[in-house]
Amino acid sequence: MPAAPAPLAENEPFAFHGERVESARLVSPAEAKRLRAARNVTGKPNADVLREFIGIAPNGDERRATAIDFPSEMTAAEAQLYAAPFATLARVGATLHSAGRDGALRNALARLERFLACPADETEPTFAWIEGEVLPDDSLVVWARDDDFGAGALASRAFARWCGECRGDALSALRSFPFPWSPATPLSSLTRAQEEQRFALARAARAEDADAIEASLAAAYGWPTDLDDAELLARLTALHAQRKL
Repeated sequence: MPAAPAPLAENEPFAFHGERVESARLVSPAEAKRLRAARNVTGKPNADVLREFIGIAPNGDERRATAIDFPSEMTAAEAQLYAAPFATLARVGATLHSAGRDGALRNALARLERFLACPADETEPTFAWIEGEVLPDDSLVVWARDDDFGAGALASRAFARWCGECRGDALSALRSFPFPWSPATPLSSLTRAQEEQRFALARAARAEDADAIEASLAAAYGWPTDLDDAELLARLTALHAQRKL
């Protein structure tokens, strides 16, 4: 079986697996409400160290949970000032900081009002927008961008075919998919034609117009709109080869 496509350096800052959340850190909705209401002598709210996670349950339903989440740079002495959450972790024998914490993921999401995610085990991924203040758990893979251009590209036949080349591994596909240009390219660096194509694809994505997405993305690549799957994949593979690490 051929190897999966190599990751692209230009995609690496935006493609992530969600965090593994230790069950000992999770609190029930009632407990989360109690912790938020509890007062500290410093006046600092316990909401500072509580974080909502989102994921997909085994039955396919969305799941949300609250975890006690002390920042990685916070010392034990500082954490004790959040008395009730600190006591809760001590009672269940959990360490102060989560072993599953992903600083790079959190830094990428901290700048965003929303991000794209899909189930990690979905072989034909369908991405959805998630609000930026929520963290994804390890049932999700993440595209840490908030632009509709990217959403359109990830909803396209091109990405679906590419994901097939990655054996249905959505994270591998995100890391290696050759977008028409680097995802981080600023608007000021695009040509007038590219800028128009970018806006056209963004409009199509917002309208969830599949035909317009395909036409706009083909224009962004400078390719015909009627390529069959084999030719489309061949062109993506060639473009990937030009950009790979």
